[in-house]
Amino acid sequence: MKIGIQMLFQNAGNMSDAELYQQELRVAELAEPLGFDTIWSVEHHFDGYSMCPDNTQFLSWLAGRTKKIGLGTAAVILPWNNPLRVVEKMILMDHLSGGRAVFGMGRGLARMEYRGFMMDMNEARGRFDESAKMILSGLETGVVEGKGPYYPQERIEVRPGPLKSFKDRTYCVAMSPDSVEVAAELGATMMIFSQFKAEAVKPTFDTYRRVFREHHGVDAPPPMVIDFMFCDRDAARAEAMARPHVIGYFASVLTHYEMLDEQFGKAKGYEAYATAREMMKAAGKEASAETFLEAQAWGTPQQILDRLEHRREILGDFEMNLCVSYAGMRYEDIEPSVRLFTKEVLPEIRTWRMGETSDAASSRSESFAESAAK
Repeated sequence: MKIGIQMLFQNAGNMSDAELYQQELRVAELAEPLGFDTIWSVEHHFDGYSMCPDNTQFLSWLAGRTKKIGLGTAAVILPWNNPLRVVEKMILMDHLSGGRAVFGMGRGLARMEYRGFMMDMNEARGRFDESAKMILSGLETGVVEGKGPYYPQERIEVRPGPLKSFKDRTYCVAMSPDSVEVAAELGATMMIFSQFKAEAVKPTFDTYRRVFREHHGVDAPPPMVIDFMFCDRDAARAEAMARPHVIGYFASVLTHYEMLDEQFGKAKGYEAYATAREMMKAAGKEASAETFLEAQAWGTPQQILDRLEHRREILGDFEMNLCVSYAGMRYEDIEPSVRLFTKEVLPEIRTWRMGETSDAASSRSESFAESAAK
């Protein structure tokens, strides 16, 4: 199982932007020495909800401070970026890192960010679909061209040219039903945030795997699940830290994306989100927050393993991407949590094999728990 850390750069208002950035850079530099596979970075604009307007710039800085960890964009929001420039930046980052770049793409959901770019959100699906094809072709061939209405581009060769193929290093955020199918059609690994119990997510995984096989004739790669993680030996303290911070993050999502506003989900291509808004309003904010909290990977090492094993039993193989710093969490709490996870959770997860039965995984986990208790 591949496991990464996702950087959010979220400023909850308890420190300056400069202080927040210095803390996040320290967190990012924990990832390689602690054995994570990839460090990922979001792209967001204009709000303390998440402050990384150029993830390729951040990851290129990190490339010079690391040697082997993968460097992933989670994600480049295609409608906000010129496809030619995306190809150039990703290929350059691949050269700077010695082939460690991982390309993740998304469509974007926040009206305030679309407004900031003076862009019609109704064009988002069309822009994404047109741009994605241009970029994926350009990353493979080094040539970018387009005849569509949004990004007309005369055939041009980028330099430096591609270092190697991105075909096994391409991801796509898929938080709506149509995006799930688009990710599969593009041959990308699906990325989703953990929001609900595994049983509720299974139809999404099943659709992605079915559509991927229909288009490519092979099994889909394990989808990536993005979790909010906090780990502590004491169950009570783990909950005391996870509950306010995870729910605090959830509250920031509602605000940033205006999810309870009547206009949410009204843009073309975002209709599924309107249904989600109505479901959330019917359930209530508190119940929705609890559902989100219970879907995350937090607790003692064994509690986290139990959560992940149950998920794997329902969903099959998946990748993990951990948000470890969020909603005003301080470095003095973040670092011990990450170190404990890598000491007592990561080694067990590393033993899980693709397609292994849940009974075998459970048996090994029991042995691990017994040895840890001695």
